[in-house]
Amino acid sequence: MASSLISVPKAVEPLNPPRVAVIGAGVAGAACAAGLLRAGFDVTVFDKSRGVGGRLATRRAHWVASDGRARDAEFDHGCPHFTASRPRFQAVIERAVALGCAARWQQHVHATFPAPRTREVIVPAPSMPAFCRHLLNGVPQRLGHAVTGLQRCSEGWLLHLADATAGDRTEGAFQQVVLAIPAAQAAMLLGGHQSDWADALASVRMAPRWTLMAVTDDVDWPWDAAQLDGSELGWVLRDDRAPGRRFGAGVVPWVAHATPAWSRAHLEDDAVQVAESLRAALGRLLGGTRPLRWHHAAAHRWRYAELERRAPGGLDCWWSHGLGLGVCGDAFGDGSVEAAWRSGDELADGIAASFDAAPAACVAPEAELIGSVR
Repeated sequence: MASSLISVPKAVEPLNPPRVAVIGAGVAGAACAAGLLRAGFDVTVFDKSRGVGGRLATRRAHWVASDGRARDAEFDHGCPHFTASRPRFQAVIERAVALGCAARWQQHVHATFPAPRTREVIVPAPSMPAFCRHLLNGVPQRLGHAVTGLQRCSEGWLLHLADATAGDRTEGAFQQVVLAIPAAQAAMLLGGHQSDWADALASVRMAPRWTLMAVTDDVDWPWDAAQLDGSELGWVLRDDRAPGRRFGAGVVPWVAHATPAWSRAHLEDDAVQVAESLRAALGRLLGGTRPLRWHHAAAHRWRYAELERRAPGGLDCWWSHGLGLGVCGDAFGDGSVEAAWRSGDELADGIAASFDAAPAACVAPEAELIGSVR
């Protein structure tokens, strides 16, 4: 059972709210930003992508059908679903389901015994980023802005930004900065500011994953998903079976995730070659008595996809009140969506609490960290 080192925060003074930059618009960043907004902070979220969600991602593709008409498809090519086990996260999911931005899915799964053949999972709707958009409702967002560096100044923190249209520039000052990005990326930004944290995050190990997004003719396949033990494919999803997804009659969208081992071995391969290899593997899985007709196939590389070694220390997040610097993410737990949400939510509570109590009362002196100890 976790023992909390964070007190319940009270709202900060609304007349002079501290400015906080949250870098990363995935689940951890969205949870942290939402908690800080509720506590009265002036929060802005930055992300290098054009949309929110991180690995809760949906991609649109276009192809030309046999009748010559342009067709569209959407693929949930990141995290395919998640679960909720703790009461606080369950309550968040219940609100999301009630608002229609998440749904429960009784998923029919082909998996090696003794894994269950049917399981309930949670899927954002109508697309995967919908859950993070729900969490970030009311939070100012600066999307398409990559943060390339942090600079400490007398007023707090300046962010060095780069984007395709405005070029390189700085923005700030912010009194606090939260890093809610993959550990390897956070370590690079922390270098020169909090070297111990940077070194610790460098020990986090994330496995890569190549993902195939494909469209075929409809096939008689009884499963919603398949969990495999093969050398190439580890997980296959028939995407049109997920709640809230719609697709044209006669064709099927597939998402097939390569195994971490195969992905690591082919990490720098050309995406077209990877798509062809994974398409062949999926074709062998689907089988059938007639050749499978393919309408579209493309591959996406997730360089940081699956947690293999978590952040050291056993905390759910890191926060230095003296520096105004925090780190959160799924690497502080088991790599799940729930772990990411919990880490961001805990960090928001910790930041707010540190403005309501003397830092010495809630900071571990040897590391200047607060969090929830497992």
